Parts: sequence; structure tokens; C-alpha cells
Amino acid sequence: MEQMQWFFMGVLFTVSVFALAYLSMLVKLHWLAWAGLITGVVTILFAIGWAGASYLEGYPQSGAIALTLFGGAGLIILRVTWRYLVGPELEKRGK
Repeated sequence: MEQMQWFFMGVLFTVSVFALAYLSMLVKLHWLAWAGLITGVVTILFAIGWAGASYLEGYPQSGAIALTLFGGAGLIILRVTWRYLVGPELEKRGK
């Protein structure tokens, strides 16, 4: 079970790297946008890893708190970065 968790973490990491690489081909972003996107993705992956490891060790409450705190913070970082830094650049490209 543990090896499957880390395999899927690797798959999620690879998919997120490919998604960011594809985004870099679409638009040219400021360094602050990249910092926000990378921080958000890493924070969400950290939350998933913590939650999975906590569940396997027998501490499911710790995993739930990690998903809530770290995962929620990562989603907020991604949402704010996308809305204020990435979205306007994509709209410029579309016009």
C-alpha cells in the first residue's frame, strides 16, 4: 500500500510538472506567478503525502488536519495566483 501511495505521488508530481511546462508554452509569466504556482502545487503534494503517511501509521486525524491546513492553503495560493497573475495574461493572449 505504501509503495502505491508514493507511486501515485510521483505520477501527480509528473503531471503537475507537465501542466506547468505546457502553461509556460502558452504565456510568458512573471517570476511571482511562477513562485505562486510552484508553491501551491508543492504545498498540495506535501499535504497529500502527509495525509497518506499519517493514515498508514495509524494517525488519521493528523492526516485530516494536514489536508485541511496545507491542502487548503495550497488551493488558496493557486487560486489567488491564477486569478490575479495567470488569468489576465491568458486573457491578453486570447484577444
